[in-house]
Amino acid sequence: MPLHGSFYPPGDKSISHRLVLFALAAKGNCLISHLSGCADVISSLAIYRRLGGKTENTADGLLIKGLGGDIASGPVDLNCGNSGTTIRLLCGILAGLKGEFTLDGDDMLRKRPMVRVTEPLKRMGAQIDGCLPPVRIRGSFLHAIDYNSPLASAQVKSAILLAGLKGDGLTVYREPVTSRNHTEILLRECGAELKIKENVISIVPGDIQLPAKFTVPGDASGAAFFLSAAAFIPGSDVTALNVSLNPGRIGFLSVLQRMGAGVDIVAQDCAPEAQGRVRVFYNGPLKAACINSEEIPALVDEVPILALVAAHARGTSIFRQVSELKVKEINRLAALHQQLGALGADIKIDGDDLLITGTGNSLQARKDILALDSFRDHRMAMTLALAVKAAGVVLPVKDARSAVISYPDFFSDLNLLWHD
Repeated sequence: MPLHGSFYPPGDKSISHRLVLFALAAKGNCLISHLSGCADVISSLAIYRRLGGKTENTADGLLIKGLGGDIASGPVDLNCGNSGTTIRLLCGILAGLKGEFTLDGDDMLRKRPMVRVTEPLKRMGAQIDGCLPPVRIRGSFLHAIDYNSPLASAQVKSAILLAGLKGDGLTVYREPVTSRNHTEILLRECGAELKIKENVISIVPGDIQLPAKFTVPGDASGAAFFLSAAAFIPGSDVTALNVSLNPGRIGFLSVLQRMGAGVDIVAQDCAPEAQGRVRVFYNGPLKAACINSEEIPALVDEVPILALVAAHARGTSIFRQVSELKVKEINRLAALHQQLGALGADIKIDGDDLLITGTGNSLQARKDILALDSFRDHRMAMTLALAVKAAGVVLPVKDARSAVISYPDFFSDLNLLWHD
């Protein structure tokens, strides 16, 4: 049965995190409309309040009050829950503020690597310990750094730029491929002095101030699940409203177009974050595509649902250099191989590449499979929920409610859009 209709995705998770966490270092107040209510952002809000932050619910949104670095100095234990963005951005913010802090999280977060963030911060003079959470930080005087990052990571970039606000000179960050730029956009909105030239970003130390108002666009990564499913389910026609059109977030749409899906994008006149309306509709059988390594930063969170799309396309699709998926909440490459394989997908892992061969037909669960497992990963949960629906089978997905980590109303929207 097809997916059909319009929906409003939740507020963008990446932007929501930054608005909340920036308030620890920034002055002023910000009225935020459409802040994400997902579990990860709730973790960031709880930490902001734990460190002395104050919020006020209004008819127009959440008023959040900047602390300007005047935070509870501790020693303070901070629970980041399941959120990698929370813990990594906090490392950059807290490294230059007075106090002692221990950053920890759930058992899944405790498996996520922190060296990619802590190593460059230590070069800046940060007193920080922990290769895996818990991470212990003692705020200290920071030095400027010229850092050549070996990987394109918005979280690493954000941590270093935020630490650079407390440096003693110009901090320069160089990345091999452009990653999400929400931090750069918001820092400029907060009055930070940034220079950006291709993949090189530099920041001058100084104080920042929250914008008076900010409307968070809809989360493109959340919208991608229903939009991508519409591409391969016959008769489907789905529109995401007020969704982010940041180029660093909609790489998945280019892939869907190359595979033959119908895609219409209508931009709205808004700033500083682009947003608009995105429609994806079934346009006939899909063909396989090759997704090169340079494209991955703009669609890394969408690889699970794109893998499901590829399993329904004709030919072999290749996702190049997706090793980053091995160190997400879980090893998503292994999970995709196992769980989509249980639904009959021809899926292989070749080093850091993911190869999926489809015939253009629907997936069918193996007879010995009694249930699928999301491994408590929100993106796997949503992918498998749609995979089961598309296959027309009654097959439970273990811990499917993990979708609330990024998309609280996922199953409500699924029921809204799915037409039996």
